[in-house]
Amino acid sequence: MKSSAIEKRIVKIDQEIQAMNIAKKYLKNHQEIEQVILELNRERQLLVNDLYRDDKLSYQTVRDHLETLVEKELDATQQKELLDFIKETFGRQAATDGKTATGLNAWLKKLNIKYQWKTVDESDWATLIITGFDPFKN
Repeated sequence: MKSSAIEKRIVKIDQEIQAMNIAKKYLKNHQEIEQVILELNRERQLLVNDLYRDDKLSYQTVRDHLETLVEKELDATQQKELLDFIKETFGRQAATDGKTATGLNAWLKKLNIKYQWKTVDESDWATLIITGFDPFKN
């Protein structure tokens, strides 16, 4: 993935901020800690901006593909292929910055896709049915 290094850095910054917030409970130099947190948040925001830079173009490519799948029942293999296509198009694993959810459900929610899951009696893998689209919120 073209953005995997950016994703990893965002997660690392989130962990550093969390650690700094814990440190504030035990240390007295709150102003210095807040300054470090502020700098980390600035760096994080620059990385997020870079991560999402091409999302509108990527969304259109994915939407064009998804429109061919509306009302079709997608089995496990087709779902995995769809997830791979979405990740490849967006160039990252996770749908949302700083999150570790990389599954199809997370991506469909991020892309604001209407869908439903249909349970299959003889399988532990539900069938996915894409039913429509809501406006994309970047």
